[in-house]
This record gives sequence, structure tokens and C-alpha cells, in this order.
Amino acid sequence: MKNATKVRYAHFLMMLVGLVGSFSLLHAQAPNAASGMKSGATSKQAFDPRNLSGFWAGDTIPGLQNRASVDQKLPEPPLTDWAKQNLLYKAISHDSLSGKELPGSPCKNGHRGPCFSEDLYGVRVNDPDGEYPAKDCEPLSSPAMYDYPYLGVINLVPAPEGDHIVALYSYHREFRTFWLNRDHPKKPDPTYEGDSTAHWEGDELVVDTIGYNGKTMISQDIGHSKSDAFNLVERFRLLDRDHLVIDMTYSDPKAWGDKSWPGFKKYYKRTPPEDFDEFICSPREYMTYDKLVTDPLKKDAPAK
Repeated sequence: MKNATKVRYAHFLMMLVGLVGSFSLLHAQAPNAASGMKSGATSKQAFDPRNLSGFWAGDTIPGLQNRASVDQKLPEPPLTDWAKQNLLYKAISHDSLSGKELPGSPCKNGHRGPCFSEDLYGVRVNDPDGEYPAKDCEPLSSPAMYDYPYLGVINLVPAPEGDHIVALYSYHREFRTFWLNRDHPKKPDPTYEGDSTAHWEGDELVVDTIGYNGKTMISQDIGHSKSDAFNLVERFRLLDRDHLVIDMTYSDPKAWGDKSWPGFKKYYKRTPPEDFDEFICSPREYMTYDKLVTDPLKKDAPAK
């Protein structure tokens, strides 16, 4: 199987989970999961808590899916009227975080999915024709890239000059640059990945990203896009030499007014460099995949 088809197949698996369901039990508190984590043998060695360099893969955390949005326990702030008019999708292909429950939904005793027919704002969910991150080989972007539990590896590469860190994401082969101790441009050029500045607070690397172009999803489970005012704050912290956690807060004045949405976490473990696979989205293979897999799935889907 070609690597691009692997990527597309991974999207299909996530969609299939949302349609026919078997999510693992969620809603364990992330701090408890972290404190119960067994560190690798090398974690007992002396280490520099500011040395984030290396290859990091999604970790297995008891009680969590390690998908930043799905593991979120705090509800989304209410959308502004402007957001309801301008940011909502017609449908999304995965389950929502809350909304109108399906008849006989198993989700009252834990999110096992599919749970909902539509989200709080009437956006259809679990719809094969719906939106999802990186559809049609569009950029995945942050923070949607943190919603895939084990797909993809991050390679964090500090520059020799010490003025920036490059984050290379194997999934969809995207990269971001965290500029250290530098202010954002007064008028950043809107881009898919945004403009990221970083600084250290103790042993936490705080990355602040603005300047998104508003063309990408926040998550496969949220029924509206980012606006161009979306702000992502990530806090990278080593738990020990071999375990990393990223604690995230979302803000978007156009979507949520003065309310922010904290509490998103993603856990990683150190991994060998050879795990950095080539995941490239190819439109040609994408169309082939649709003919073989997605189109038959749509034919079998319940009528709307």
C-alpha cells in the first residue's frame, strides 16, 4: 500500500469509528493519567528539562484516547451570532463532542460513539459527505493535527542559532517554525499554519500562534472552522526524558467572544527516528480510494 493511501486509509478508519462506533472509555482526568504513567528506563537518567529535541510519537494513556478534542472535559464556549452565520459547516464526517443524541445512544455511560446525529448548532455529524481535516489533501494544520492518537510523529529540531525550533510532522509532511523571543508581526500574513512565537516559562516552552487564514478545521469533532482571529497557545513540557505533554488553550474572539477554551492535552513518548514515515496525501490516490472505499460507504449510509 502506498504511503498516501495509508494516510487516506487512516482517515477512513477514523470515519468508520464515527459511523459504526467502538470508542474506548473516555473522560479520565489527564493529570491522573500522567501521574500513573510508567516512565522508560532512560527517564531515570539525568536530563535537561528544556531539551525537547528528538522524535515523539503519540503515547498510550490509560482511560484516554489521546485525541485532544475528544478527551476534552470542558464544554465549548457559546458561539457568537457572527460565528453561527459564518463558521458553521453543513456537516462533519465524524462524531461531535455533544449535541442531539442518536436513538438508543450508548454514550450516556461513556463516549463510545457514534453518539449524535447533529451538534449543538444543528450541524449534521457522522456524515460520509461531511468535512474533516485535510479533506481533498488540504493542509491539516494545528490544532487538528493533535486529534489523531497514534498517526504521525513529531520531530522537534532546535536551530543551531538558538533562535527557533522547527516542528516537523510526519503526518501530511507539514512543518511549523517556533520563533524564540520574537514578537508577532503587527499584521501577520494569514497562512494555513499561522505565525508562531515561543518563550520559556520555567521548564515549559510556551508557543503562541496567530495569523491563521481561517480555512482549516479546529478538529474533526467540532462543527465549525477557525476564524482568522483564532489563537492557539501550546505548552510543551517534559514529564521525564522520554515523555512529553502538550497542554493547549484555544481562543477566537470572532467565535467565542472573550471566552477561551482550555484543557486540551496531547501525550507523546520518545520514539526511534525510523518511525518518521512518509505520509503524503496524493490527490490521484485519494480519488482511487474514494472509488474503492468511500463511495460504497456512502451508498450504504442511512438516508438523510
